[in-house]
Amino acid sequence: MPARGLPRRIRLRFFLRPVALTAGATGRVAGARFERTLPDGRGGVAGSGRYEEIPAQLVLRSVGYRGVPLDGLPFDPERGTVPHAAGRVLRDGVPSPGEYVAGWIKRGPTGVIGTNRPCAKETVRSLLDDAPALVRKELPGDPLPGCARRGCGRWSGRGGWRSSVRRRSWGVRSGGAW
Repeated sequence: MPARGLPRRIRLRFFLRPVALTAGATGRVAGARFERTLPDGRGGVAGSGRYEEIPAQLVLRSVGYRGVPLDGLPFDPERGTVPHAAGRVLRDGVPSPGEYVAGWIKRGPTGVIGTNRPCAKETVRSLLDDAPALVRKELPGDPLPGCARRGCGRWSGRGGWRSSVRRRSWGVRSGGAW
């Protein structure tokens, strides 16, 4: 540990996957073991089989994400994503009409904030291309009353949905603009 008054240094390391925390003689954290990763050519990374230890006295978990399965939705456990083609959810390799994904559940935890825009744009383009067929699709029942019973909001006829969810999606909060 540096003496008081001396500068401290933070080093950011990339292409390392945490594998384990190591303990010192007192049982406290002494370091972390990482596997070096390499780009896999599909927008993700793969383990290289090479490991390194980094001494540490403090471990912080950074924001990260790995998709988890949702009941009724296909899921690729290896990648932590929903299988898709241009944002259209795939069921047994075939696009499922009316089901779409965007963001990390679509591509995995990759990219930066700016990556979300082209990702979402691709999905929206698919939805718009599919829209003429979707509006003609017969549904087994009206989903609106069921959604209102589950607390999604309430339908007010000509006025549409009355819900904080809708206001948030439009960028408006109760009593004024965001």
